[in-house]
Amino acid sequence: MNGFRTIMGKEFARVFKDKKLIFSMFILPVIIMAGIFLLMFGLISNMKADIDKHISEVYVQDAPQDFADTVKQAGDINVTFIGKDADINAIKEKILSADADLLVVFPDNFTDDVQNYENASVPQIKTFYNPSEDYSSEARTRFVGTYIESYRQALLTERYGSIDKTLAFTVDSDNPESEIVDSNKATGKMLGTFVPYFITMMIFAGAMSFGVDSIAGEKERGTLASLLLTPVKRVHIVMGKLVALGVLSVMSAVVYLVGMLVALPIGMKQLGTSDVLSGLSISFTGTQVVEFIIIIIGIVLMYVSIIGMVSVLSKNIKEAQTYIMPVYMIVIVVGMITMYTSDTDSMTSYLIPVFNSSAAFRGILTGEITTAEFAVAAIVTYAFAGILIALTAKAFKSEKLMFNA
Repeated sequence: MNGFRTIMGKEFARVFKDKKLIFSMFILPVIIMAGIFLLMFGLISNMKADIDKHISEVYVQDAPQDFADTVKQAGDINVTFIGKDADINAIKEKILSADADLLVVFPDNFTDDVQNYENASVPQIKTFYNPSEDYSSEARTRFVGTYIESYRQALLTERYGSIDKTLAFTVDSDNPESEIVDSNKATGKMLGTFVPYFITMMIFAGAMSFGVDSIAGEKERGTLASLLLTPVKRVHIVMGKLVALGVLSVMSAVVYLVGMLVALPIGMKQLGTSDVLSGLSISFTGTQVVEFIIIIIGIVLMYVSIIGMVSVLSKNIKEAQTYIMPVYMIVIVVGMITMYTSDTDSMTSYLIPVFNSSAAFRGILTGEITTAEFAVAAIVTYAFAGILIALTAKAFKSEKLMFNA
């Protein structure tokens, strides 16, 4: 075991004695992660503000006079009223080229049909807009939701004396207790859509950045060959490197997570959605905490063993990176599948390595995973990691692989 501790200490010393490596692995990721999130939220906020400030160009054909009088008083839109003989195809072309935002067409005899509603069909107001343009989509939403809806309610009030008389019944109009929700489970479901993806991706990214240099890098520099000639057992060399790699990858993942947690509240405040975070409420039982720890350790062992195996089979850093990138893409894709898959109740989900750990993570957050499902996920994850570690240890005994013969 002295050899194991020596190798592990050597790996930590290699990282923490190099100031440039410390900066690139533990400080730079926080800056990058925070910067990406802040930039993303900033761009979204600016786009939202730009849409809010935009004065919509709206054309209204054959509008009733009372509707036209109401809309003319609006200051947030620029409305052009046109007669029923106007060429609306030209206006549609303007909408398509983003020179106009919305066209609203009132049908012939609109006022007569509204007044003689008992004998006439229900008139239809038509709108034409470009859903691929944000300005156009927003113009339609505002105009229909504000002016046309207000006009509809005014006509109904005029017809029946009160808008309430047009309602046969309401649903939950005065029932604040309508939602029967477990806030813990609801928050867990929301977090479960993206937390497993981010955590597994961060752990793999951290392990990848350290692991390639630890094994493939040392092979390329020739320092691993010198290490193999020492009295330290090769299995201790493998375990020392992989355990150190696992600890460093978790530290790196935590650093990424801190960057994200720092940027998220600031970014959501920029968007005016910070109240979403204040509504989150979740607490974990002791069992859930233990399950988290077991799964995270399993994920770390699995990922470092994958990277260790790939690095052993590679002759240099460049080759190792080439082989690992497809594996990294698989991890990302599997994580994304977990984000958009709601059906993880099948035991089959917990039999697939990589996918099962993300599914288990999600199940733990929501509190929906059963003991049997968790046990299967943990056993498969640890077994898969154990097989890869054993193969890596065996590869360390191959002179051809270790000395690039």
